[in-house]
Amino acid sequence: MNNKHRKICENLGWTLREYEKDVDVCQYSPAGEDFFFAVAKRNFAEEVDQYADDFDADEHAEMWVECRKSVRGVPQSIRTLIDDADAIQEMLYSLARALNGRSY
Repeated sequence: MNNKHRKICENLGWTLREYEKDVDVCQYSPAGEDFFFAVAKRNFAEEVDQYADDFDADEHAEMWVECRKSVRGVPQSIRTLIDDADAIQEMLYSLARALNGRSY
């Protein structure tokens, strides 16, 4: 990870928590989920791109649908959870495009 990557992330509203070898990439989703994922500093842009490729919005929404009755703060509306997972997918694609110049 370099300063250019850091600026791109910050300009898109992402917060970075840096550790010795890894980075947590964090942002609140439109529905208020404190969403984050971890990648290695060494291959930062490539790993963000891979994470965006691998993210499954349906699986993410399903995870929250299953625990919405037992986890405090989870929206009760299934539509809200689906829309939020789709928005997270777009947030990830935007970040990956900005870091790698890749189109989705």
